[in-house]
Amino acid sequence: MKAAFISTMAGSPWGGSEELWSRTAMRLCGLGHEVECSVPKWNEPIPALENLAACGARLRFRPRRNGLLRRLTDKLISREGMPDVDALSVHWLRSFNPDLVVISQGGPWEGMLWMNACRKLRLKHAVVVQAHDESWWPMDSWIADFRSGLETAESVYFVSNANRRLMELQCGMELVNAEVVSNPWNVAHEFDLPYPPSDGPLRLACVGRLDPKAKGQDLVLQVMAMRKWKSRPIEVGIFGSGPCLQSLERMAKMCAATNVNFLGQADDVRGIWESYHGLLMPSRYEGLPLAVIEAMLCGRMVIATDVAGNAQHVRDGIDGFIAEAPTVRHLDDALERAWQRRHEWMAMANSARERLILALPQDPIGAFAEKLLKLVLA
Repeated sequence: MKAAFISTMAGSPWGGSEELWSRTAMRLCGLGHEVECSVPKWNEPIPALENLAACGARLRFRPRRNGLLRRLTDKLISREGMPDVDALSVHWLRSFNPDLVVISQGGPWEGMLWMNACRKLRLKHAVVVQAHDESWWPMDSWIADFRSGLETAESVYFVSNANRRLMELQCGMELVNAEVVSNPWNVAHEFDLPYPPSDGPLRLACVGRLDPKAKGQDLVLQVMAMRKWKSRPIEVGIFGSGPCLQSLERMAKMCAATNVNFLGQADDVRGIWESYHGLLMPSRYEGLPLAVIEAMLCGRMVIATDVAGNAQHVRDGIDGFIAEAPTVRHLDDALERAWQRRHEWMAMANSARERLILALPQDPIGAFAEKLLKLVLA
């Protein structure tokens, strides 16, 4: 099989949305398939791409378009139809002539130009939608083109049922060719980590890219700055890197959130959960956060907002806690309910872990690669 993978994410060099397509591309290379990848060009090395190239995939770097969705929307509000993918990319697709093009979208609409190009070139294509939110609403001037791209796709993959349903509602059509797949995680099913001591303060980790418009770290700062939380033995460690570190640090200082610490990027999942009792995930939009799955597999209780796939795995009041909306009031309510039942956290987390292990595929990359191979043979 000749497979082309296209990453449309241009907001940061790498993120959780890139793991599924890149690891699947590596798996296909290992199976002897021919793989080429089109990715945005960044002025810094990206280890995951270096690993991908070392496995035999050919990488094609294209100019990065900052604010792609915003500029694209601005152009299309006042015109009918869609612009084209750049000429060099079209030439690449035509000359490579892949058996399947896999378009990986960080958000819901970023891949529509590529879908249009695949239709014109009569190339089989599949689409991966990693995140979605009500604020990303499609414009009338291009929804017809996007509907066509989805309808002609061999398959449309989502990482949560909630995001699939939202896109169906926005497009006004049932996506009969859609299904939900699992992203890969960084801990094994058999991963067994002792629970941290509970004789000191309870410690919650907030893990994710430092980008409040998506990940909601500002909500954590406002909640933890409340007098009641500052008077209780509880701490929050914020793990991650991103474009908003300095503004969040200034906000923490302004709010006097002295019970919150910024601890930088942590690539060792075990290192986080050796000393933290639970995950605090205040996202405003998501697909299905890897941090939620990894925390649950490590036997840690999760407090998360009711966006995308969070509530798909975290059952409120049973084995975790769900904030009804990504607001200060709702996050404070969920955290308060969790605090009142803090002595149950370990038992709740163990129950959640056992249930999750039964629900997740043993090898999400192998399962996804097999799906792609079947599309080619169909």
